[in-house]
Amino acid sequence: MPEPESSLRRTHRIRLTVRGWATLVVGAACLVAGVAVGRHELLVGASFALLLGLGGLVLARIRRPRLDVVRLFSPPVVSAGATATVSLRVRNSGSVTTPTLLWNDAIPWREQQEPNELPPIRIRPASARTVSLGHELHPHRRGLYPIGPLVVEFGDPFGMARSSVACGDVDRLTVVPAVTPLPDGGPVLIDGDGAAQLVQRRAVGNDDDLTTREYRSGDALRRVHWRASARHGELMVRQEEHRSHPDARIVVDTRLGGYPDAVPDTENWPPTPSSEAFEWAVRMLASLAVHLDESGFRVGVVETGSPQVSEIGERWEGGLRIEGFLTSLAAVRLLDRQQTLPTAAADTAGPTFAILCEPEDEVVDWVLRQRRPGQSGALFSIGMRQEARERFVDNGWLVVDVEPWDDIADAWRSSATEAGYIRGAH
Repeated sequence: MPEPESSLRRTHRIRLTVRGWATLVVGAACLVAGVAVGRHELLVGASFALLLGLGGLVLARIRRPRLDVVRLFSPPVVSAGATATVSLRVRNSGSVTTPTLLWNDAIPWREQQEPNELPPIRIRPASARTVSLGHELHPHRRGLYPIGPLVVEFGDPFGMARSSVACGDVDRLTVVPAVTPLPDGGPVLIDGDGAAQLVQRRAVGNDDDLTTREYRSGDALRRVHWRASARHGELMVRQEEHRSHPDARIVVDTRLGGYPDAVPDTENWPPTPSSEAFEWAVRMLASLAVHLDESGFRVGVVETGSPQVSEIGERWEGGLRIEGFLTSLAAVRLLDRQQTLPTAAADTAGPTFAILCEPEDEVVDWVLRQRRPGQSGALFSIGMRQEARERFVDNGWLVVDVEPWDDIADAWRSSATEAGYIRGAH
């Protein structure tokens, strides 16, 4: 596991201060001089200086505080580029009052952290044993990050030595990709059978979209419709009506071989290759899936590697269905093991979107087969080689060329512009 960074030393370490080194040097010099010239007062001064310096080291060792730390994040799941507030409850579990401490949390990414001062924590009354602290984090990328332990530094009363120690456990911060709001409307995607417009259908999934039936053994309690149960005098459960929501699929390449810019990443755990092109693909996947879902589509995600992305839940689940999908994107990573490419679902219909960088030839063949005859296809090409790009164009796909630093909303507008149609974008 990568060592989280802190402006204070994470491991238990005792060091002399400048004053401590100066005191020992003076003591050693007085000792040598006292022995050389036979002056007893020099020997007394040397003994005092040496005892003071060494005593400071001993005090810094035995005054080590015993602290219990509870760490909470708000919000518990944060978007990349946003701010997370960390609340700490620190309890003095020792038998003596702690010295004045400098503290901060160890974090795995590079961020300027100035040590904070924590006054002595007393042991009486009992309520004084616990103090509340707080600070802010600014994660710049999605991932699962180890935060902590709490690193504290303290010194002896004479300023001869300082000691640092790590307290408490490590907690995991979940950082999901930032979702960019995409413009309303969409392109007309041209295929071999004509134009298929990306229709916006609003489906908010309220009670009018549901029917109810009597409760049956095995039904989940979360599906109980309490208003209908009260009206009928027996337990009733939600049952979605069959609605003609259009389907949409998003294909994303999660194979390591499809991203030549991948480099080792030491910030996330477990360590995985990092690719700016792949990070753009994940952000586009999150933004596009949320946009299509809000527009009334049933969204499916297809990966070229082993499945890692959770499906968007049912509409009656409310905001939790999107939260689970986004949380799974925090942990999605490039896979270097070659997996058998999944087969396309037989009942798949609707537009297909692909987000690819430099896919292998078999992946290109497989993605081209994902688009059903008579259905539309759009490809977001992140620097794809010309030969592969032309294969998509020849097969009737709309191809939008992007770079890893491009804005997600601009790329979506480009897809509409390339197709010659956009509605409600301005």
